[in-house]
Amino acid sequence: MIKKINILVNREGIVFYTIYPLILNKKKLLDLGYKITFYFKLSKKLLDCDILILISKPTQKIIDERSINTKNNNALLEYLSEIRFDVKKIIWLDNSDSSSVTNFEVMPYVDIYLKKQILVNKSLYNSNFYGGRIFTDFYHKRFKIIDEETFIKNFPLKKKYEHKLKLSWNIGLGNVHNAFSSFYSFLRYFFPFFIFKRYNDKFIEPEKLREIDFFFRGSIKYNRNTIKFHREKLFNDLKTKLRTKNFVSVIGRNVFYKNRISDFIRKAQGRLSNREYFKIQNNSKISFSPFGWGELGARDYEIILGGSLLVKPRMDHMQTWPNIFIPNKTYVPLEWDFSNLEEIFETYPKNHKLRNRIISYSQEVYKESISDNGMEKFCYWFIKQIQ
Repeated sequence: MIKKINILVNREGIVFYTIYPLILNKKKLLDLGYKITFYFKLSKKLLDCDILILISKPTQKIIDERSINTKNNNALLEYLSEIRFDVKKIIWLDNSDSSSVTNFEVMPYVDIYLKKQILVNKSLYNSNFYGGRIFTDFYHKRFKIIDEETFIKNFPLKKKYEHKLKLSWNIGLGNVHNAFSSFYSFLRYFFPFFIFKRYNDKFIEPEKLREIDFFFRGSIKYNRNTIKFHREKLFNDLKTKLRTKNFVSVIGRNVFYKNRISDFIRKAQGRLSNREYFKIQNNSKISFSPFGWGELGARDYEIILGGSLLVKPRMDHMQTWPNIFIPNKTYVPLEWDFSNLEEIFETYPKNHKLRNRIISYSQEVYKESISDNGMEKFCYWFIKQIQ
């Protein structure tokens, strides 16, 4: 017997990262006995199902728009309370960026709480992390970073609800490679569930001749000090160290070199188009991808796809699926206190064999995750996690 799964969404890009593998595998899931239907509004039809999946951010926004006079998340909890017995199973799909940011206040009203990144030590969900994240708490304690406004977490994970917390899937299964394309954003708005292009599988071999040794270009303008600190410090440390070393490097709009460089690298001193950005990215041996609001980002996968060595903060504090982030095997972990930055400079530019081995394996596991076999694994993972 076919089970009906209804999912509440909106047209935001981050939501389509989340639901992309569901859109892609609708037929396969139907063959396995699960019919997926997406809704943009609250309605009786939305509740006519065996399983209701509410994606956290769009659900909160849709309900807030309906209840503009209700403070905090009271309207959300009232809605969940109202529908609690109208649906056989309610699943909350937390699509927040960080492993530490949660909506555990919904736990009494849902049967399963899915999250794309989960802390390995679940008891830490009872901690009041400064800045709301495990890494912002670290920067506050280690470097005395203070936020102008204090992040207050009111809802720890109660022991009786721990069994509801399950791992979903990360944005690596989303179509992240078209994330910043205005063309695809336009198409997605008018044809949200039409697949124009599957995953980008044009992996560039790491052995390709690359002129740039180190590359980092990303925003350091965040409105919370404990979030932007990591990026600012990385940006400044890279500039300071690479200014004195004999490497070709692009750090923000700063280009460091000793001899001649190609004209396309000089363009990094100004504004870059997407095409120009990826040309520089894909001609870099080693690329940095720091934390932002969360641990993972589209940049991680772009770096792997382009055949560059991914360097990002250590992530063994969390679980994610599919897990393509294996320290020193698929990426090089940067310690949160930056203590091994000099070691990275000394080791990976000159050790081509080691660098290319890590890159090749990262491409292998990422390619497998988005292959036909990877999609079949996703379908069975999805079914398992919603049981």
